[in-house]
Amino acid sequence: MKSSLEQLLATTDDLLYRARIYDRNLLRRDELLRMGEMRDSLVRNRWIADNGPLRDRAVETLLLMRQRLITLLEDMLYTA
Repeated sequence: MKSSLEQLLATTDDLLYRARIYDRNLLRRDELLRMGEMRDSLVRNRWIADNGPLRDRAVETLLLMRQRLITLLEDMLYTA
């Protein structure tokens, strides 16, 4: 069974991929790039999963990122 951090990384990666596809006019490009960089840094630092406080912070960050990505996707799809 996947840990919550691994599951959040997978769902965030999927949402980020979809947001990049739907951002055809590149209106949210900078924000999506920053989110991608943050996600990449979390993937590179896999040791965070073994450290309780850092893992909790990573999960919190991914939850906020996922919430923002859902909002961005709703905005992009509503205007489409």
